Amino acid sequence: MNFYRLLHAMPMPEGMRLRLRRYLMDWEIDRERRRIVNSGGDAADIWESDNWQYEYQFLEEAETRFHSRQLLGRARQLRLPTPPVFDGSVLSADYQRSKIDGHSYFLSLSGEQKVRSAIREEEKYRSERWARRIPYITALSGLIGTITGLVALISKWP
Repeated sequence: MNFYRLLHAMPMPEGMRLRLRRYLMDWEIDRERRRIVNSGGDAADIWESDNWQYEYQFLEEAETRFHSRQLLGRARQLRLPTPPVFDGSVLSADYQRSKIDGHSYFLSLSGEQKVRSAIREEEKYRSERWARRIPYITALSGLIGTITGLVALISKWP
């Protein structure tokens, strides 16, 4: 049974699909490593004999592409400027080119750090903006309670 084909056909979020792919790949490599060691081979031979390095690199790039899309999407939701892909005709330092196909781009580690810090700063500003209103909301609810108590007292007055 091909778990990867089943995993691709199942309707689920992409992040969960990537985590399951990572789990299944680790499980397969561990099984293959145990098979090689039990037959008297060296566990390091698994990286030379099979195509596992390419598969891991492919999975790493898929995860990085997914996280880049999530970060850039969150930055766009918060209306933050995203780093440009190109500086003139040269690829920006905030992005890196795919090593598999060479045509796709995703955020590099420095680019992810910049976008994350901008998102954190904006979310902190927005939460502090609401936190400044809490004393006024508390005072307003106290005033409404006082008025309600006075109205109840006046309505029961003989």
